[in-house]
Amino acid sequence: MNTMQKLALRPGIDFHRPMRFPVLALALLILSPAWGTGARAQDAKPETAASTPAPANSVPGDPFSDPMIRDIQDRHQRGVEGDKKAVESLVPDLEKLTQQYPDNHLLQAYLGSAYTLASRDAFPGPGKLKYLKEGLQTMDAAVEAAPKDVAVRFIRAVNNYSMPFFVNRKDSARNDFEILMKEIEDPATAASLNDETKQAIYYYAGLSYRQLHQEDEAHAAFQAGLALGPETPLGKKIALELAKK
Repeated sequence: MNTMQKLALRPGIDFHRPMRFPVLALALLILSPAWGTGARAQDAKPETAASTPAPANSVPGDPFSDPMIRDIQDRHQRGVEGDKKAVESLVPDLEKLTQQYPDNHLLQAYLGSAYTLASRDAFPGPGKLKYLKEGLQTMDAAVEAAPKDVAVRFIRAVNNYSMPFFVNRKDSARNDFEILMKEIEDPATAASLNDETKQAIYYYAGLSYRQLHQEDEAHAAFQAGLALGPETPLGKKIALELAKK
């Protein structure tokens, strides 16, 4: 099971769950510049890359098979599921890694997404909006620097899909997924990715279309994903989405 499949299969809360805020915080968000990040302490021991096995059918060129990326994604997912300490430690670690590897735009995309998670967790105040903006700008810069990189665009797409509607990124997410689906139709690109990766793209594309009430497009995306493996765990989730018609 690779990183993209894990994104879709976490029980209860997963990466496509919209971020939610208390009523008071939401009022402050609308009435004043207030979105940012919390503290950056770390008490919990992070998982190691070795604890996350590569998928059995991993393709060498698939970036989500890289041990460092799998470790980062595991920590990022814990943050998505509400582990504030995971976010607090991940942000500075990614800041260091992006300085060490400035040409690794997947790390840059993860940093931007981590900033938005930190923004979600922060108490309302001027820093909250600052870190949200920084997160979105960091992901946008990563995609601009590597527009053909499927993994980079996927991170932004799922993050933007997860945003509350008032952040106004739903169309951006849908457009990213449309580009991603075209990319994986290219034989060379498709050959460099795991089936799980391609299936996850179609799955999230379907969710994004459905979120915008584009049911025909959602159905087509789900069908394309299902064709890659109806018996996989993600394929079964896609089948459930198709049954919701």
